[in-house]
Amino acid sequence: MNTQTPEPSALQNFLDSAIVTYGLKIVGAIAVILLLLLISKFVAGMVRRNIVKNADEKNKQAEKIAKLMGDITFYVLVIFSFFIGFEMVGFNVGLIVWGISFWVWLAFKEILGNMIAGIMILYTKEFKLGDIIEVQADQVYWGKIEEITVRYTIIRTIDLRQVVLPNTTLISVPIKTYSSEAMIKMMIPFRAHYDSDANLVLELIKTTVNSCDFIKDKENTKVFLNDYLDSSIEFKAFISFDPNGWLLPEMVKGHIYEKINDVFAANNINIPYNITTLTFETPEDKTFIEKKLSV
Repeated sequence: MNTQTPEPSALQNFLDSAIVTYGLKIVGAIAVILLLLLISKFVAGMVRRNIVKNADEKNKQAEKIAKLMGDITFYVLVIFSFFIGFEMVGFNVGLIVWGISFWVWLAFKEILGNMIAGIMILYTKEFKLGDIIEVQADQVYWGKIEEITVRYTIIRTIDLRQVVLPNTTLISVPIKTYSSEAMIKMMIPFRAHYDSDANLVLELIKTTVNSCDFIKDKENTKVFLNDYLDSSIEFKAFISFDPNGWLLPEMVKGHIYEKINDVFAANNINIPYNITTLTFETPEDKTFIEKKLSV
């Protein structure tokens, strides 16, 4: 008696083929995920090394920032790797990932923004620890950078107070650098009475300015007669000063004015007051105003 094996049904063939195909997809997805994980680890390490390499050697926070950003990069790429793996096996997780990303961004947008700004500050080196800067934020902050962290930068102002500024502020407002420059140029105006010897005034201003220790490039100090004002002659001096001595431009100007005042007094050069001349149409008008002012 002959026994024959029954032919598998079409449904069974389809199921077997689907299982094999799906199994191959799973194996391929796992292989891709493992490969992407290796790439993620390499990219995260490269990010960490580049941050440390481009950070200021004095910045003790650089290593911590580099490790944190390396970890963040790694985990973001890990999520991306699993996203691709699930897509390969047919799971559409795009909407879920988008929703999670949106809510994470809403919850941590300020922190993430400051972290990204901190990385930009460390990487571009536009300013670094020890630099003296002027930050034009909600008000003007002038001082020395003491610390740069992931989220904020600390500035020690001239009155020895600490100002903590979010890193996003430092990359979004105008900043004047001082100590990172070899020298800074500025203009200072002076006035003298019309009776003064203009040539003597020019000589005294230049000699006095160049006698200050903080003045640099003294051979290029320029002093000239600028204008004839209503009650005085105006002179201007273009100077260069050393910004590394904790000197504000206002302090430089004030110190020079003190010395000029003494030199002018010693040489009988008067600095005139602003004079306003009143004229009256009739003597009665003059008498009326005088009475009012004497009350």
